Amino acid sequence: MRKPKYMEELLKIIFLWLGIAFMGMGLLCFLGVLKPSTNSAVREQAALGIVYALLGAAFLLVQTILRAAASRKEKLRQKLLASGMELSGMVEKVYLQWYTQYGRQSPYRIFYTYTFCGKTYHHKSPLLWDKPDVAERDPVVVYADDSGKSTIQV
Repeated sequence: MRKPKYMEELLKIIFLWLGIAFMGMGLLCFLGVLKPSTNSAVREQAALGIVYALLGAAFLLVQTILRAAASRKEKLRQKLLASGMELSGMVEKVYLQWYTQYGRQSPYRIFYTYTFCGKTYHHKSPLLWDKPDVAERDPVVVYADDSGKSTIQV
């Protein structure tokens, strides 16, 4: 399985598994395997199944929205790489995003800046799973459009 390029893709995976788990618990409630406890706010087994199923459906809906957002980001990135203007930019910072993990590995991010039509833009790269071979203040090629959207290819 390929590693996610965007936070939306990472969250999509999380919400998918949460949705599946809650839908499964709802199914177990309807089958009579999972029963409400005596301290539960929901006393009816069918009502508990409905609550779990609705939560599972909500998680799956969020997963679908995140999938669409990630797809839109990837299409924009491919469009920028194919037909965006090549501009000269500079790496501001390369850092390990330690609070994000996928398979016990944390991604790197590159903050970069570029100037277009007299305006300076600050953006960051997608998630990079191998340490990039760039350092602070290194030049970088930026692919940008007129609206200020940009990407880099490392």
